[in-house]
Amino acid sequence: MISFVRGNLFAREEESVTLDVGGIGYLIMIPPAVLPQDLKIGDELLLHTYLQVREDNWQLFGFPQKEQLEVFRLLITVSGIGARLGLAILNHFSYLEVMQLVASGDSNKLSCVPGIGKKIAQRLVLELKEKFKKLDPAGLPQEAQTGEGDLSLNQDVVLALTQLGYPMNEARAAFLKVSKSLGPEADSQGLIKGALKLLGKF
Repeated sequence: MISFVRGNLFAREEESVTLDVGGIGYLIMIPPAVLPQDLKIGDELLLHTYLQVREDNWQLFGFPQKEQLEVFRLLITVSGIGARLGLAILNHFSYLEVMQLVASGDSNKLSCVPGIGKKIAQRLVLELKEKFKKLDPAGLPQEAQTGEGDLSLNQDVVLALTQLGYPMNEARAAFLKVSKSLGPEADSQGLIKGALKLLGKF
């Protein structure tokens, strides 16, 4: 089992990266949305990994956050969800959004992911609702532990921040911190303003 890979970015493709680890290149499949937009060739990167072993192929899948990997591993336990679809889901939604959608039973939004039809989306909710509750909540933002939070508001704020040039992972982290400090009554304008201050842009 390869639990993580730390190395320097050697190449970046649409759905994969190659990390140089002591002169050996590791090709790792990854959802593009989880990578920092300012990541450059030569930068150091640590990815938590899942090794899929088949008779004709061994393939590594990686994620910057361990929580992303945990959600991915649960996604691919669902019948009809292979590793590629698991990546597609986590490229379309953050791991927190996936947990919230499953917790709220929102199969309609899940079915918006390319390759995920209504039946598979309903199966995701049915099979993962209880499994997600068993994830270790240590270190997870409160929104992921309780299933609370306005998903549409989350998406609006994160989208606004990314349009201002901030990487997706930084935008989501800033939103979660500001949302927790301002409380559930905060509107999108207040959340964006607070997130910008947190990101160092007044």
